[in-house]
Amino acid sequence: MNELRMAVIGIKGVGRGHVEAIATDQRAELVALADLDQSAMEVMAAEHSTRAYTDYRRLLEREEIDAVVIATPHHLHGPMCLEALAAGAHVYLEKPIANRVSDADRIVASAHEKGLVVAVGHQYRAFPGNVKLKEIVDSGLIGDLNRILWQWLEARPETYYDRDIWRCTWEHAGGGVLMNQTSHDLDLLCWLAGDPVEVSAMIRNWGHRHQVEDTAVASIGFASGALANVQLSTCSHTLNYRQIAGDKGMILFQDETNANVHVPQVFRVGTYDTSMRDTIGGGGGTVSRARPAWRDIDCSDALSPTLFDSFVSAIADGSAPITDAASARRTIELINAIVLSGIRRKTVSLPVDRDEYDELMDELIRGDVKVEGSG
Repeated sequence: MNELRMAVIGIKGVGRGHVEAIATDQRAELVALADLDQSAMEVMAAEHSTRAYTDYRRLLEREEIDAVVIATPHHLHGPMCLEALAAGAHVYLEKPIANRVSDADRIVASAHEKGLVVAVGHQYRAFPGNVKLKEIVDSGLIGDLNRILWQWLEARPETYYDRDIWRCTWEHAGGGVLMNQTSHDLDLLCWLAGDPVEVSAMIRNWGHRHQVEDTAVASIGFASGALANVQLSTCSHTLNYRQIAGDKGMILFQDETNANVHVPQVFRVGTYDTSMRDTIGGGGGTVSRARPAWRDIDCSDALSPTLFDSFVSAIADGSAPITDAASARRTIELINAIVLSGIRRKTVSLPVDRDEYDELMDELIRGDVKVEGSG
């Protein structure tokens, strides 16, 4: 394969990491950068002997590129991705795929029409602990999933939002804890349990002065029949908990660190001698108590390519990237459903009504409706 000619739009934060990844990958050539911060960009461009633009559209017009990485604030993901696809470039897009599922629809359709690869940065799927988690679920060791408890609790001070003001608004961030932090968790949940079909949720801004939610509690039904309850908040000491139960056993862990960034190297897995269905269906007039046999499962042997590696491979050989546009759309659709349910105070069936959600988002941006507790 010839070197992929690549560009990066947005060089701050994770964008810098993408620049370094491309610069050190023998399969790729970094040809251009785009960012509004001209001085910072020119320094980085000089470091890597590449061209620099303050207007990403001019980059797309002038440069002959095979692929582009987009690492900008959320509200720019949808339009920038569509313009890059229109220019004939494959796209690696930081999460989320877009703020609205209607924009994600356009990305999926455009990529399919043009035969281009879109990969989205839900990189937690590639972490060894999560790879092993997926292997255990798919192996059937704990049987068919029926119930999931998923908790992500951490603290984010006001200074976190003051540092990047775009995180504070519906127009730019598209949401709070659901978009900025736990879109990764909700992506993992869909990866494990499949397509969500129903959501009932409550969302609040419990402790911050910004517009978007900082706390969400949701009950989610999946097409498989599994049910999940999630609690998500940036107003707590750090405590992460997962219980993933099937009819033959369960996976359990509690962690006082960020359970996605520092996934435990060992999971506790409990399996039943008799399936839960057989246990509860037993006769005899006595109460049956299923007691799982617990054991540790080592995750250190779980291997996965990075998302960037899978993106480059997908371009080269037509394989699917770890997180493609369609699966990333499923994640943003679930997030949209939680917001819609929480604000409209109703159960939401999926697929989400695109027009209804777009109308709600427009109302939130204008300030016609607000999350309970927000200023």
